Amino acid sequence: MTIKKPLVILLHEIYGVNDHMEYYKSVFNDAEFDVIVPNLLDRKPFHYSKEAEAYTYFMIEVGFEKAQLIVEQIINEQKQFYEDIYLFGFSIGATLAWLCSEKSVSAIFAFYGSRIRQYLHINPKVPTVVYFAKNEKSFNPQIILEQLQQKDQVYTHLVNKSHGYMNPFDKKYDKLAADEITNEIVRWIKL
Repeated sequence: MTIKKPLVILLHEIYGVNDHMEYYKSVFNDAEFDVIVPNLLDRKPFHYSKEAEAYTYFMIEVGFEKAQLIVEQIINEQKQFYEDIYLFGFSIGATLAWLCSEKSVSAIFAFYGSRIRQYLHINPKVPTVVYFAKNEKSFNPQIILEQLQQKDQVYTHLVNKSHGYMNPFDKKYDKLAADEITNEIVRWIKL
């Protein structure tokens, strides 16, 4: 028997399952979705002040290949229970969602996935919505967006904000923009 309620698999940034992930877990639970937040780091979260350490840990101890296998295993396990599965990722999690876009999920929502630029050969088989902040310190999102706009199933948004605008625990958080985008996604999922 499948569950009619949508499942959101929430994919974290390099920091792990922190207050940011708990916030969005609560948001999606409040919208009456089931939520899984896999701890891809398999450890307690890093503090935001430990960005370099968190990045190094992810790249050396986890990496995209291992994390992708974990996420795909979760998708495969949950398919027997849920008709609709959505991936929702931030930063590293957004890139992981992109890597899983050839799997059969209902849709993907990816925020600030700068590493997507390394995987532009992927052609999503499901609706994949990619959000980039206009102001990024490590890459030019406009260049990636131009390439993504050539792909079927990919919908891009360049938000006139800085990286972190969706995170209520980041100094660059923009509540109005974050709430508007989140509400739009929740409405889309409920259609």
